[in-house]
Amino acid sequence: MNDLLLILGDDIKINTPFLNYIFKSYILKFGELGDIKFIDKNDKNIIENIINLSKIYKYITIFSSDENYHLIAKILASLNDDLLEIKFEDTLTPSLAINSKEGSFLVSLNDCDINLVKANPLNKLPEFLIRKNNLDLKFYIYGFKFEDVEAVFKEFETKFNTEISITRYSNFIIFAKAISKKFSDLNGLRDELLNTFINRVIFEENLAMFIVSRLKNAKLKLSFAESCSCGLIASKIGEISGASQVFDGSLVTYSNEIKHLWLDVSNETLNEFGAVSKECVNEMLKGVLKATGADFSMAISGIAGPNGGSEDKPVGTVIIGASSTEKQIVEKFFIKGDRNYIRNESVNIAFSLLLEVGSEIFLN
Repeated sequence: MNDLLLILGDDIKINTPFLNYIFKSYILKFGELGDIKFIDKNDKNIIENIINLSKIYKYITIFSSDENYHLIAKILASLNDDLLEIKFEDTLTPSLAINSKEGSFLVSLNDCDINLVKANPLNKLPEFLIRKNNLDLKFYIYGFKFEDVEAVFKEFETKFNTEISITRYSNFIIFAKAISKKFSDLNGLRDELLNTFINRVIFEENLAMFIVSRLKNAKLKLSFAESCSCGLIASKIGEISGASQVFDGSLVTYSNEIKHLWLDVSNETLNEFGAVSKECVNEMLKGVLKATGADFSMAISGIAGPNGGSEDKPVGTVIIGASSTEKQIVEKFFIKGDRNYIRNESVNIAFSLLLEVGSEIFLN
């Protein structure tokens, strides 16, 4: 890994919502997180640590609130035999900085680019100034067994002189990253992927972004009926800029009564089969299409735990479906993990079923 996020001070470390904002902003800018280290503001070896880290990493982004920002700015300037000057109101910046914006500047140390970013809770993050020469190729493979893909990639690594990292992203989806090396042929790898995994390769770093993009191009809309996921699908779609062009709204129907009133799930179905059943999710899909007029729908109903399971329907039992006006898929899954992992994996599976239902839109 060539990247490091260096978080300075407990005021950022203990603020989980703000820390997540930093991480998501970094991913949006660079595609993935780098290594993450936390450092105490009273660390007596802070100067030595920065020097040593600059010899290990190619890029370091330091996040510090006002309390410690000027201290780090002074350290970075002194390590380059430089002086600080005021460039933006009260923001001190090394006079020889490669680039600077309000609350952010970029310097070089030991051939490492270091970006100091002023990160104050309740405030928007300043611009990240690092510019990477990132030639890596990231992509999803849909609908293939992990072992089969892994075997093929071993051949591709030799053929295209690259290193491919692979992970089981979801039940039906594999995520991979091809790391560029000297004399790598990533364009050739891309073409080979398209020929090998026909209509099953997604060259996108975010599935929700891919789905929104394809629906926008087709001028189609989607909606959701969510129970145990409690609006998580809508949240992931809502994170994407331009989602309003494909998403008008959705229904979170936690109780049986609301499933009946809002989605027209019949009391007979709820009484005989229960909310966690294919029969219920089938009616949820139809109900949300009718309620919203969307072209596609997804529905989730299950037991995310840690309580609520039974012998017949243990924790992790989730019924997931996707439908269009012409085709529908509803399946039962057993997902292992804690409550949040079960909910997130349920959403990823729902995305997978949507890809299958709308294959002419998403996988063509």
